[in-house]
Amino acid sequence: MNDEEWPSLLDDLENKRPDALAEILYELNTQSASPPILETLLQSQTIHDCAKVGEDNANLAIDIVRGALLDLEPSVHDVNFPELVSKAVKHPNPAMRSIVLSYVLNQISLEGERKPPSNKLILMVLDELQQKETTSSDEVRQILAIERLYWPKESEVLDGLVNLLKQNEVVRCRVYELGVQLARESPHCLSIVEFILDAAVAEVSSDDVLLVSSVMEILVPLAEQNHGLSYMESRGVLEIISKQVENYRDSPLANLMLPGIMKFFGKVAAVQPQKVIQGYPDMLSCLFQLLLSEENPMLPIAMDTLANLLCTPQGKTLMQSQLQPVLAKVFGAYGEYLQRLPPPLKIRLLESLEYIFIPDNNPSNELISMLGGWYEIIAGGQQIDHLMKLLNTPFADLQLIALAFLKTICHYDWGVKAVQQTAGAIEFLLSRQQLDRGVKLIKWLVVEQLSLSAELSPSDIVRCTAYVKEGAEYMPTEVNIATEGSN
Repeated sequence: MNDEEWPSLLDDLENKRPDALAEILYELNTQSASPPILETLLQSQTIHDCAKVGEDNANLAIDIVRGALLDLEPSVHDVNFPELVSKAVKHPNPAMRSIVLSYVLNQISLEGERKPPSNKLILMVLDELQQKETTSSDEVRQILAIERLYWPKESEVLDGLVNLLKQNEVVRCRVYELGVQLARESPHCLSIVEFILDAAVAEVSSDDVLLVSSVMEILVPLAEQNHGLSYMESRGVLEIISKQVENYRDSPLANLMLPGIMKFFGKVAAVQPQKVIQGYPDMLSCLFQLLLSEENPMLPIAMDTLANLLCTPQGKTLMQSQLQPVLAKVFGAYGEYLQRLPPPLKIRLLESLEYIFIPDNNPSNELISMLGGWYEIIAGGQQIDHLMKLLNTPFADLQLIALAFLKTICHYDWGVKAVQQTAGAIEFLLSRQQLDRGVKLIKWLVVEQLSLSAELSPSDIVRCTAYVKEGAEYMPTEVNIATEGSN
C-alpha cells in the first residue's frame, strides 16, 4: 500500500469500520509504511481508544502500535520521542504502556551509558511506578539502573522519586525495590539511592504488619551484600527487626511478620554467621521454636533459614559449639519429618539438608566428623534406610532430591560407609530398573561418586566402575533362548 492509499484506510478506522484495524495490521506486517504514516498510527487517538481494557479489538490495536514503533525505530534521545509515545506510555492499559517501556529498555541497553535520555522521558518512565496496575515495574528498574549515572544529578528526576515516596504503600514499595536493586551493585550506587533506603528502613518500625513484612522481603537481597549489610547496621536495622521478633513471635500475627524476618536473618547469616549467632539470641530462639513445630506453616522458611546459618564452616562451628543440644534436637526432628511430612515438604527439607552438607573446599577433619555426627542423628545411625524409603516412592521429584542428597553425603567417607552398611543399598543403586530419565542420571552420578571411594569394598568398586562405564542410559539386552517344544 502506498502513502496515497493510507488516508482512506485511516478514514475507515475513524468511521469505525469493523475490519479496519485488522486491515491496518495486515498492511503493517506485509508492507513497509513511510515514517509519517507510522507516526500517525502511533499517535492515533482512535487506535488508542480501541486498545482500552475490555475492548473487543484491544489486542489488534496494541499490535498496531507495537508494529509501528518497531518499524519506525525512533531514537529515545530524540527531543520529539516523549511526545511521539506519550499516548501509549500514559495509556490506561498496562499492555500498551509495556510496549513503550520495553522499547526504551531495549534501546538504552544497546547504547549503554553513552548518552542519557531526556528528563521528560525518565519522568514518564517513573510514572509507571504509580500506576494502579502495572506489568512493567521490572523494566522501569532496569531503565533507571542503566541510567543511574545521570538521573541522580537531575533535580526533576529526584523530585519525582521523592514524590513517589509520598504515595500509597504499593507505590512506595515499588520505589524501595528500585532502591535495593541499585544499591546492591556497589557502595557508590547505594549512596545514590540512600534516601530511598532510609525511607524503607523507617517503615520497618511501623505497626502495619503487612507493610513491614513487604518491606522486609524487599530488603532481603540488600543483606546479601557486605556494603548493604554495613548500611543496615549503621541504621540499626538488625536491632529493629530483632525487636519485632520479640513483639510478634507469640502473636496471632506471627505468620504475617516472621517469614520476612526469618528470610532476612538467613541472608545475613549466610554472609556473617557470627553476627547473627552471637548477637541475636531471640531470633535463634524463635527459629528453633518454629523448627520444632511440625504443623507450623512457617516450617519451610525456618528450614531455609537454618540452612543459611549452617552453610559456612564458621556457621557450622559456632552453632555446634554454642547451641549443640537444641541443634541435635532439631536434627532428630528432621529425621522424623522425613517419614511424616507430605512429599513437597520432604523435598524442601532435603534441599535444605543438601545445602548444609555440601562439601566445602578442604574441610577440616573436625568439620567432617561433625557433619557425620549430625547425619547420624537425622538418620538414626550410620545407614541410609530413611533415604531408601524415599527412593522407593512413586514421586520422581522426591527421588531426585533424595539421590542428590545421597550424592552429597557420599563425598564423605562416613557417607560411603552408611551406604555400604545398609542392606540392599548397593544392589538398588546398581539395578537397571525402569526409572525416570532424570533419576537414572543422578543415580549414575551417585554410583560414580561411590566408585571413587577407597571406603568401598574392592568387589563393589569393580561393580560400580563397570556400571559407570556402561553409562546412565544403558539397559541390559534381554536374550530369549528357544527351548524344545516352544512355539
